[in-house]
Amino acid sequence: MFIDKEQIDLRQDEDGIWIAKSPILPGCHAWGKSEVEAVLNFQEAAIAHLEALKDAGLPIPAPFRAKFVLVA
Repeated sequence: MFIDKEQIDLRQDEDGIWIAKSPILPGCHAWGKSEVEAVLNFQEAAIAHLEALKDAGLPIPAPFRAKFVLVA
């Protein structure tokens, strides 16, 4: 996994949808019909979020600077 599951906050909304987000990656969140789907979707969203930060010339959050390497 790109981000450890322990670093992902999960909650279920009133409609039964699972929401995933992490304090180490503000502004990034995802959802799924199950906890597993929400975590997997969050992993994909986190990569896209970090790529967008890099493309925009914005700083990569500290926990990801050593791990996040884009391959052309």
